[in-house]
Amino acid sequence: MRTIKHILVAVDLMEDSSFIAAYAKLFAEKLNSKITVVYATPPLTQYFGLYLPQDTIAKFHEESEQGAIRELKQFVKKHFSGMDVEQRLANGHPQDVVLGVAKEGGYDLIIMGTHSRKGMDRIMFGSVANHVVKQSDIPVLTVRPDL
Repeated sequence: MRTIKHILVAVDLMEDSSFIAAYAKLFAEKLNSKITVVYATPPLTQYFGLYLPQDTIAKFHEESEQGAIRELKQFVKKHFSGMDVEQRLANGHPQDVVLGVAKEGGYDLIIMGTHSRKGMDRIMFGSVANHVVKQSDIPVLTVRPDL
């Protein structure tokens, strides 16, 4: 069994991710591990079908990114106060961002939440956590919000 020295913590700032932070903090403190918190900003392609002028798209993207940076900083400050935590923000689909950052190397564990989609939602959208678990080269700890 390898040592866990660096934990990648994937959060969704659009949902309550405090339960993920609690587990990550617990693991990091017990194992004396470094934490990197990653958040994926949604790609603008999700707004397909809308015509927007290029400058409007650029402005929207910049404002969205600045807002996400602020939210991520606040999240880290609130949940990881007094800890040395790296923050990563990337544009893209969450599963691609998490797997991409993880592949950059140096991580020993991914901690992320699962929202337990059921029925048609799961069929239509799948599960980010499920995709990451299946594709990751490193262990993944998934945590349900109701635990």
